[in-house]
Amino acid sequence: MKFLAPASLKDTEIQLFCTSLEPNTRLGQGADLTLLTAIRKTHPHAKTLHDIGVRQMSDADTTRVLNAHMVLHNCHWNGPDHRYTAQRHVLHSSQTKKMLSALTSMGGGTSFDATQIDSVDDETSERNPYCEGFNVRAASDPDGYTRATPDPKHHGQAMRSALRVEWIKSQALEMQGLWTRGVFKKVLRTSLAPQDRVFSSRFHYKIKRKGGEFDKCKVRLVVQGQHMKRKNADGIGDYDDAFSPVPAASGFRTILSLATQLDMFTDHVDISQAFVQGELLPGDGNNGKVYISAPPGYEEDPLYVYRLLKPLYGMPSAARAWHTTMSAFLKREGCETVGFEKSMWQVTVDGHRILLGAHIDDFVLACTDRPTLDAFRMRLLEAFEGTYEGPLEHYLGCEIARDMTAGTTQLSQKHYAEEVLHTYGYWDTL
Repeated sequence: MKFLAPASLKDTEIQLFCTSLEPNTRLGQGADLTLLTAIRKTHPHAKTLHDIGVRQMSDADTTRVLNAHMVLHNCHWNGPDHRYTAQRHVLHSSQTKKMLSALTSMGGGTSFDATQIDSVDDETSERNPYCEGFNVRAASDPDGYTRATPDPKHHGQAMRSALRVEWIKSQALEMQGLWTRGVFKKVLRTSLAPQDRVFSSRFHYKIKRKGGEFDKCKVRLVVQGQHMKRKNADGIGDYDDAFSPVPAASGFRTILSLATQLDMFTDHVDISQAFVQGELLPGDGNNGKVYISAPPGYEEDPLYVYRLLKPLYGMPSAARAWHTTMSAFLKREGCETVGFEKSMWQVTVDGHRILLGAHIDDFVLACTDRPTLDAFRMRLLEAFEGTYEGPLEHYLGCEIARDMTAGTTQLSQKHYAEEVLHTYGYWDTL
């Protein structure tokens, strides 16, 4: 087996040995007679050959040490009455020559130490979509960032990455925002009822890019919602329903098409921490109570847990809760859904029609009258905390280029296409 990552172990090769193919008809009855299993049984805490007594020995001496472990393991498994079976599986030098050579080449089975890693940029299970020459960065990018920098998979990896400082800032900003919005409150573990469940949480790390360029390091606190169960007919479970509608891609293109034809202004609004601005649904948790523990990397008294007062990312019902809250506001504004789409609305204000599409927390607003559009956008941002991203230029991975004078709109996925070509090695073939 050859390592592809991390960089410190790249191109290192080790030999793997399969489970014994001893026929089931023999006294061994198909037992696992591999050397690794034998060592694990006799010395469960051993990590190197040195731990089991192997020093600088000849091949014959090393064979005798390993044979002793094989005999002890097989006698333990077969019992004292099967001593003959154990002796029959003793290794011979001629049979283990390659095995010993491989073990010797590993330097006595040196245990892995994460501190030995020179760079953890490649410490990820995902294939890096960019070649070596693609490790470029702009002057405005933070130290340690390149376009090939992958997203950390967990807190430990984020703390070992070159963007460690940025991730720490983003973690603090995320928790500060949640406390400010009153998403949860601290309660003593001892105050919980026996039927209450406490779910674990973690930070999710994502490098946000716009058009392939660095935007920000984004951290989200998420609940380990995979452990939540939908309530059954008896009402036992953690949530009632999880379905939440989003507009089809054709709906988004339809809004742009109408905006181009009717010379509409198009604005982009991003709702900050949208899920936590919703309201918990009546069927969430046990009697409306959902509890989580603090995430790794955030110091908290172990005697306390958090009771959620608003939905949190990771909860199966969080998207539905946000959509329910958002829809209620839009209905109060006089908006009506369009056709079968439950996340696309229209409303007429002072004779001017406004088109609106929402993909969770990303809003597209279109109207022919700029003051009417600005007024509606301000009411939206008064109801929900968010940011005005300006005229629509990027949306759901697409780049939008509008020329209102010429009456044209162009959609492209240049960055996505570039990434695909790099991933499959076709970038240099064009």
